[in-house]
Amino acid sequence: MLFQKTKTIIIVGVSRFGISLAERLSGRNTRIIVIDLSVEAFQKLPREFAGEQVLGDGTDAELLKKAGICQAQVFVAAMGNDNENLLAAQIASRIFHVPEVILRLNDESKEKLIQGYNMKPICPFALSADEFDRLTEKVYEEVSAS
Repeated sequence: MLFQKTKTIIIVGVSRFGISLAERLSGRNTRIIVIDLSVEAFQKLPREFAGEQVLGDGTDAELLKKAGICQAQVFVAAMGNDNENLLAAQIASRIFHVPEVILRLNDESKEKLIQGYNMKPICPFALSADEFDRLTEKVYEEVSAS
């Protein structure tokens, strides 16, 4: 009999981005652990969220260890502050060697701080601009062809 390995994903920061990820991943064969400093933040999670909630600082190595970071395959730093996300991501990557580390960055210029490490940035403003280009590409082609 084959057993499917359950993937452990830690999301630090119950921001809109963190909530969206938790909601999407909750129904899959994953163990989701969300960490936030605020009890009120957990109330924003969907009622059907089946993951674990850990109250505390997502940049605290001891708290991360207790939360299960040593078993995590994916770590997402989804707090509202770039510097906190950079710190949390570096802890996950460089101390705990989590295989997949993703962090949200508002300031694209901070990407250079993680080059050469197994960290992948998500820059919402850049993604929005890329999507705008994709959606309006046909309009530009029609204008230049005229």
